[in-house]
Amino acid sequence: MNLAPHILAHGNWISTEEFMELALYDDLGGYYNSNITNIGFRGDFSTTATMSDLLARRLVQQWKQACDAAGCRLPFIEIGGGNGDLAMGIARTLGFFGRMQARYYMVDRARALRSLQQMVGGNFVRVYPEMEAALKHARGRAFIFCNELPDAFPARQFVYQKQEWLELGFAVEEGRIIRAAARRPLPASSAFTRWAKEGQIIEVHESYHKWYANWQQHWHCGCFVTIDYGELNETLYHRRPQGTLRGYKAHQLLSVEELPALAGHCDITADVNFTDLQELAKRCVGDVIQYTSQHDYLKALADPASAADRHLIAVPGAGDHFNVLIQQRFDA
Repeated sequence: MNLAPHILAHGNWISTEEFMELALYDDLGGYYNSNITNIGFRGDFSTTATMSDLLARRLVQQWKQACDAAGCRLPFIEIGGGNGDLAMGIARTLGFFGRMQARYYMVDRARALRSLQQMVGGNFVRVYPEMEAALKHARGRAFIFCNELPDAFPARQFVYQKQEWLELGFAVEEGRIIRAAARRPLPASSAFTRWAKEGQIIEVHESYHKWYANWQQHWHCGCFVTIDYGELNETLYHRRPQGTLRGYKAHQLLSVEELPALAGHCDITADVNFTDLQELAKRCVGDVIQYTSQHDYLKALADPASAADRHLIAVPGAGDHFNVLIQQRFDA
């Protein structure tokens, strides 16, 4: 992907969010729409679902609890289903007769992944490009979940310099793409006050916040489970003065400086501020909110004999680097 002409055409500066949107979701050259081939051992990165069925087993357990609370059999809605491994893990956990009675919808904006999900899921899965369409089909009542979704949304990035926050982006200088800062209006985030220290860089997933708000009115009852890497704001950037933006290619970590050259051919991500996600959920009056670590969420069902299960609940490790936000909504 040749970014320089695009940057120059936009006044020789684009935000980090705009860069990520192009690199990940551009119709012609975006990573998720054109160049991703798989997730897991043969891909650029792995997820919990590509290692073990542990998360699938736990989600089915919580789905049953949500169905009891709602007084009906809720359809599943998985957002950002990747290569379909989590859906297939849930299908295995449900068993033959459970699958026959379940409705499973998947939502993904990435064209290439939707095709893969439909192929892998077969008759068990119905795939939609937008959340609103899936909720309409579910009549607003659903068990909704996502694994590593917010981190996949384009993030804005800011640096604190000389007692003010500046937005970081990309510019072209002597034919090279460089980082450049600009004064821009700030989005809502808990990070600005806590991390106002000279040179500190932070990320804000404003695009996720807007997307989340857009479909809330269409969801009437059920449960929404979000699993992702990140922390509460208080500790998110501890010993991380350069922020958390990074890339992955063939399971190798890429620095921010390496990303422009590999745009469209690698994953790009940033850790999630769970304090911001909690604040979004709390705006939904009447919803019940619960926050916990992946370790505490999964440990009761983990198989001690499984190396993958032990890895997923390890502390320190995946067990405390990944966290879980649960939002329950009941009919008025």
